[in-house]
Amino acid sequence: MDVQVLAVPYDTAQRGWRMGAGPQHLLAKGLVEHLAQRGHQVRVDLVLDDPALRPAEIRTAFALMRMVAERVKAARAEGRFPLVLSGNCNVSAGTLAGMAPDRPSVFWFDAHADCNTPETTRSGFLDGMALATACGLCWRELTSTIPGFAPIPLDAITLLGVRNPDPAESALLSRSPIAVLPPGSLQEALSRRLALPHLALTRAYLHCDLDVLDPTVGQANPYSVPGGLSLEDVTGAIRQIGKAVPLAAAALTAYAPECDGDGAICRAAMAIAETVLEVASR
Repeated sequence: MDVQVLAVPYDTAQRGWRMGAGPQHLLAKGLVEHLAQRGHQVRVDLVLDDPALRPAEIRTAFALMRMVAERVKAARAEGRFPLVLSGNCNVSAGTLAGMAPDRPSVFWFDAHADCNTPETTRSGFLDGMALATACGLCWRELTSTIPGFAPIPLDAITLLGVRNPDPAESALLSRSPIAVLPPGSLQEALSRRLALPHLALTRAYLHCDLDVLDPTVGQANPYSVPGGLSLEDVTGAIRQIGKAVPLAAAALTAYAPECDGDGAICRAAMAIAETVLEVASR
C-alpha cells in the first residue's frame, strides 16, 4: 500500500523536546524500512512550524493542525494512506479535517480521556483537550481556521483503554454518548460497539497515544499509568476495528524516547503501525 507518513515533531510548541522527539526517533530506528519490508511504499513528510515565528503552545498547535489538514487531504487525493506521527495528540483535529468530506468514526486509544476544556483543565496542558477540540467542545474560533474542519459527533467516538480521567472528564463522559471501553473487558465491549449500524457505515480514524500501553510493556511518556493494555490487546483491537470499518487514516502519538530505556515502546509502535497498514490495505 502507498503510505504517507506525516511526522510532526512537537510537544507543547517545542520541536524535538520530550514527546516531540518521538516521530523522528521512530524514523531513525527504521520505521520506514520496517514497513517497506512488509511491501508498503512509504513517503515521509516533515511538518514544521514557520521558523520565523516564536513558539507558542496554542498558536503553534493550531498552525500544525492546519498544515496537517492540507497534507492529509493531499495524500488521500493521491491514493496514499495518511499515517501521522506526532508528539501531541491535538494534531488529530487537523487529520480529521483533512479527511473531509468523510466524517469518520473515531477510535481513540489512550490512557487519558483528553476531554478537558480551558474551563475544566487543572494542568493547563493543551494536549489534554485534544479530543474535546476535535469534538467542537472548545477552541471553536481556532478550529474554524482549519481547512475542512467540522466537529466529530460524540456518538461516533470510541475511547479504548482509558483509565485516568480527571473528575470533570468523568462527569462529561458519564452524560455523553462517547463510548468508553475500559481495559478489563475490551474485546467483548468492542465487539458490541462495532455491531452498531451507524459505525459500520463510515470510515474510521484510528488514534493511538502510546501510553495506552501498560507500563509493564514499556514507559511511553511521563504520563503512563498502570492498568493499561498489552500490545496484543491493541493490535487485536485494531484488527477487530478493521474488519468492521475501513480505516482511512491513523496516528501514533505521545512517544517520549527518553522514557523508553530498553526500546520496548519503539518496537511496539512499529508493530502497531504494521498492524494498522495490514488492516487498512485489505
